[in-house]
Amino acid sequence: MGSLFKPKVIAPPPAPEPTPPAPMPDTSSPGVLEANRRAQQQIMARAGRSSTILTAPENRGGAYTATKLGSES
Repeated sequence: MGSLFKPKVIAPPPAPEPTPPAPMPDTSSPGVLEANRRAQQQIMARAGRSSTILTAPENRGGAYTATKLGSES
């Protein structure tokens, strides 16, 4: 009679093995140095609008439009 009211206990599945942590990047490794060199070459090779750094003037609310000289906005 006691087994009538007892819930059946099922063993939980075993926990999965944790993955090993990713290695920290080394700034002096050949792969990182080559990636930095390639990025620098791409920046130097740009021309025209792609070489222009577009920044939003703080006093105009972020618009990239030109203003007339002497205007208030």
